[in-house]
Formats: sequence, C-alpha cells, structure tokens
Amino acid sequence: MPVAPSIRAEARRLAADERGGILAFVAVAMIMMLASTGLAVDLGRGYVERMRLGRAVDAGSLAAARALRLGQAVAQNEADAVARANGIDGTGGVATSVVFGVNNRGENTVTMRASRTIPTTFMKVLGRDDMSLGVAATAAVPPIDLVLVLDQSGSLGATGSFGQLQNAAQNFVGYFDDSIDQLGLVSFQVVAADRFQLAHSFSGMITTEISNLSPAGDTNMGEALRLASLQMQRPNVRPSSGKVVVFFTDGRATALRGPIGPPGNPADRVIAVESRTSTLVRGYFDNPDQLPLNVQANPDGCSQFPQCWGWDEPTVRAQSAAAGLGMAHGIRDLGAAIYVVALGDPDQTDPLMTPDLPYLQAIANEGGIVSGSQPQGRVFFAPTASELQQMFDLVAQDLLVRLSG
Repeated sequence: MPVAPSIRAEARRLAADERGGILAFVAVAMIMMLASTGLAVDLGRGYVERMRLGRAVDAGSLAAARALRLGQAVAQNEADAVARANGIDGTGGVATSVVFGVNNRGENTVTMRASRTIPTTFMKVLGRDDMSLGVAATAAVPPIDLVLVLDQSGSLGATGSFGQLQNAAQNFVGYFDDSIDQLGLVSFQVVAADRFQLAHSFSGMITTEISNLSPAGDTNMGEALRLASLQMQRPNVRPSSGKVVVFFTDGRATALRGPIGPPGNPADRVIAVESRTSTLVRGYFDNPDQLPLNVQANPDGCSQFPQCWGWDEPTVRAQSAAAGLGMAHGIRDLGAAIYVVALGDPDQTDPLMTPDLPYLQAIANEGGIVSGSQPQGRVFFAPTASELQQMFDLVAQDLLVRLSG
C-alpha cells in the first residue's frame, strides 16, 4: 500500500531532529572534553611549578637553619642564596619571605615561604584566568648543650702545640650562639677542673678561660670525662637539645683518681705514671681537689717507685684507660655524643707518645663499635698542631649539619 505523503514528511522531520540532537550532544561532549583536558594541562603546570618552589624553600630553610647561629641577617642571606641556586630569584612574579620563630619544643625555627600566580591556558574556557600557588617549609634548629674538654698536659707545652690548641678551641666556641646554645668547659692534667659550668652567655668567659690555661702535668682522662658527665646532668640541660662532649687530647691516659692506698686503708688520691715507658710509677698525690692545674704537681709519695701499694706502671695505665672508657659509656647513656680531636705524630718511636686511636674510637663509639644503641660520635686526628684548627672546624661543621639537617 503506498505511503501517504504526510507520513513521509513526518519521518523526514524526525530524522532531522535526531541528527540535530546528536550534533548538540557531540558539541557539549567536546566542550567538556576540552575543559577536562585544559584542566589537566593547567593543573599539571601548577603541580610542576609548586614542586619547584617547594624544593627551593626546603633547601633555603635548611641553609638558614644551619647559619642561624651566625645571626638572622646571615641566615636570611643564606636562605635567599640557596633559593636562587634552585631557580627562585625573585623574577617571574615569585615572592619569598623568611620568618624566624620558636616552636613548642623550645627550638629556634626558620620558615621560608614562596608564592607565585601563574596564568592559565585552557582553564580560561571555564572563566579561570590564573592560579595562585604557595609553599612553605620550616627547619628547626635544635639548641646544643655542649661540654668542651681540653687536655692541658705538659706534652703540649713540650711540643709547642698549646698556643695553636688555644686558638683552635677559641675559634670553635665561636661557632655557637650565646642565646641558642649552652656550653661548658673542662680542662685536665693530673686532675680535672670545671672552668665554666654549662650555661648561656658563655663565649666571653670560655675564651678567657682558655687563654688562661697553661700546659703542665699528667693526663687524667677518666677524671675529665667524669666532670663532663656531671655537667651533662645539670638541671639546665634541655630535653630537646643536641647533647655533645667534644674531647681533645694529645696522648694516652697516665693518671687515675680513686681509692688508693695501703691495703685496708685507701683514700681519695691520684696515682700517675710517666707519659713514656719507664717501668716506674711517677707517684701518688694526696688531696686531689687541691692540686694545681697550671703547673706540674709533685708526688706526695712513691716517686719513681717500681710499685706503689701494689700499683705498677701497666696496672696504672690499664686502670686509667678503663676509667676513661667507663665515664664515656656513662656520658653516652645520657644521650650525649662524644666527638674526639686527637693530636699526635703517628711516627713516634715510642707508641705511648701518640694517641691510641682505636681507644679514642671506643670513647666516641665511632660507627657504633661499642654500642649500637648509644649515640655515635667521631674521631678527628691531626698529625700536627697546624692542622688542629681544621679538625675543630670539621667537628663544628659535622655537628651543626648533623643536628640541623
């Protein structure tokens, strides 16, 4: 049966409407697809730029933290310089700022921020002409509680090394900040003495005390580390601080303080041997707290005896060394790291005239050789006095980077 003309016309109209609907759907879909693509492209650009800014402020805040002990102006310059090295130089609409503060743990902080507004490309279709980006990074500067322990035994005077030690130690103190850090000073020869108790505002007093030291006498490492341990237990030592003992020596332990005397009647005394092999005891010393430190003390008895109440040279040396190890272990138990600076000619014909480096590595627990659960320090060895400044500088740099990094 033939189709009526009106039916054919209605069919053509419906087909035209369908094609129009499909074209409209495709047009909308294309717009959505372009918008999604544009969003992905612009957001990707923003993500890459934010990562670049983030790397710069991370590095800048760490650099400022490491330099903060030299003053906020120096820290600001360091932050800006490192940010520039990472491509953030103040151009291209990038704004940076550095803010100094203190966190709830009492640590000084440096916060670096960077921001930039970047134009969009495809997101303009959605009416978004630009994106604002901002990043921030904060680096904490843990305060340091440090006891500097200096050997002032007579061998340093005999080799003419003491003046260079004084200069190097005074310059070392200058790495630390009177308001951020706390420092103490112990010196030792036949006995040891607290030259400055751990506190703020230390720089002037400690440098003066170092200037007033004179080399003389023996090497009582155990007593020196005992006093350092006591300073590390003072009530003003801060829970959040980096705790450090920096120990300098140019020889081996030759003196011991303890209960020494005839069987059944010991007393608080010091017993010592010569720095060189002699097979003799140098003698014992009564009233240790009254012994002078800037001159050589004379024994009260047993002077140049083969034995003194059963103590001979090997026994004194062994017990003196053991006392140092025991005190060092106690310091590390307090959570303090020990850094050692050793001076000595490794080619000396008498091995007792140069530091025992394996022994000092045990004092420092270098590489965890004594205990993997205790703080690990380092040993820096200077074959000549002219290298002492370099060694103390390396200690300071290693220490500050380790605590601030």
